[in-house]
Amino acid sequence: MADASVTDDRAAKVASVLRPLGRGPLSREQAVLAGRLLGVHWTTVYRLRRRFLADPVASSVAPHRRGPSMGGGRLGDHVDKVIDEVVHVWLPKQRQLAHPATDLVLEVRRRCALAGLQLPSRTTIGRRWARHRELDALKRAALPDVLKAPGSLAAKYPLEIVQVDQTQADVLRVSEYDRRVIGRPWLTIALDVATRCVLSFYVSMDRPGAATVGLLLTRAALCKEPWLAKIEADADWPMRGIPKVLHLDNAAEFKSRALRSGCREYGIDLSACGTSRFRWPYRAPEPDSHGTGAGPAGGDRIVPERSQSATVRKDGRTNAA
Repeated sequence: MADASVTDDRAAKVASVLRPLGRGPLSREQAVLAGRLLGVHWTTVYRLRRRFLADPVASSVAPHRRGPSMGGGRLGDHVDKVIDEVVHVWLPKQRQLAHPATDLVLEVRRRCALAGLQLPSRTTIGRRWARHRELDALKRAALPDVLKAPGSLAAKYPLEIVQVDQTQADVLRVSEYDRRVIGRPWLTIALDVATRCVLSFYVSMDRPGAATVGLLLTRAALCKEPWLAKIEADADWPMRGIPKVLHLDNAAEFKSRALRSGCREYGIDLSACGTSRFRWPYRAPEPDSHGTGAGPAGGDRIVPERSQSATVRKDGRTNAA
């Protein structure tokens, strides 16, 4: 930051000296005087003036950065050609490389040695390969078919489709007496597909089962104001209702007879995602590509903002440590 300020001040000073000289011929006496004001040789004044006349702004006479320019390569054209040929032509044809980075370096150096060229370093070759992969990823991302998901799940109105999924949080609950780890809580979430609102959630130390889903749906259907008042939460959570379709994955707790019976009782259809030998009696499994949407999908875990633990007190309440 300080170097940039010094460079800007220097460029402004040079421009303030050259600007009154106009665009006419510059005599040697004027150049000598300008050089004294700027602390440079009078021949340097002519070079600065040519740059300033080509672009009469202060940034045009800013001091050049010493050393190689950013992004500029110092290898010869022949070495660059060898690296590009290996990265773009040779590497894509190799399908069974145990160590692609090492094999890439060895192939580039082998070709350079045969041609009598300077051997590039491993870091240089790695940067070229990383740049190639980045450009290739951007090119693939720009294809029109990339944005089309292989499967879709759309809902026209709230509570038409509700997704249910569970994950294990990265929070360790420990005992108040000996600080031994009791376990990690399980978080089960019900998400409305149409509105992307969290309809309900349930946290338990026990592994999710049919009872967990039942309690989750009970909380989703009932008014949440009494529960919010009980836990002294100053929040507004108006979303509630009985879903029309319950979208589940192929977890064991979602295949129980109790869950199917309870959903049939209230007119809730079950829909499974993913591929499995298991078949729901209501609908065959369909490929799913959207995830749960309210949190991480694909088996990722819920990570809290900071590492913390909880202790179990005698009265059954917990203290966060």
